[in-house]
Amino acid sequence: MIEELRLWAPIILIGLNFLWTVSVYRAGARKDELDELRDDVKGVKERLAQHVQDGSDSRQAIAARLTTIEGDLKHLPDAHSAKRTEVALSEVRGELQVLSERLKPVAAISERLQEFLLEEAKDRRSRG
Repeated sequence: MIEELRLWAPIILIGLNFLWTVSVYRAGARKDELDELRDDVKGVKERLAQHVQDGSDSRQAIAARLTTIEGDLKHLPDAHSAKRTEVALSEVRGELQVLSERLKPVAAISERLQEFLLEEAKDRRSRG
C-alpha cells in the first residue's frame, strides 16, 4: 500500500496543483470581470444621476413657464365677461349706425352751405 501510495502521490499532487492553478486563474479572471462590471455600474450611475439632474432642471423650467402662463391667464376675461363685451359692442355698433343716419342731413346742409358760400365769394370777386 505504501508502494502504491508512492507511485500515485506525485500524480495526485500534480493533479491537485493543476486544479489549484485553474481555480486561482479563474478567480483572478472573475476578479477582473467584477472590476470591469463595477466600473460599468459606476458609469451607468453617473449617467443616470446626470439624466436625473437634467430632468429636474427641465421640470423647474417648465414649472416657471407654467406659473408665468397662469399669471397671464388670470388677467384675461372669462367667458361671461367676453360675452358682455360682445353685447356691449353690438349695442355701440347699433348706436353708431343710428348716429350715422342722423348725421347725413347735417352733412347735406353743410355741403349746401359750402356751395352757397363759394358762389357768393365768386359773385363778390366778379363785382369787385
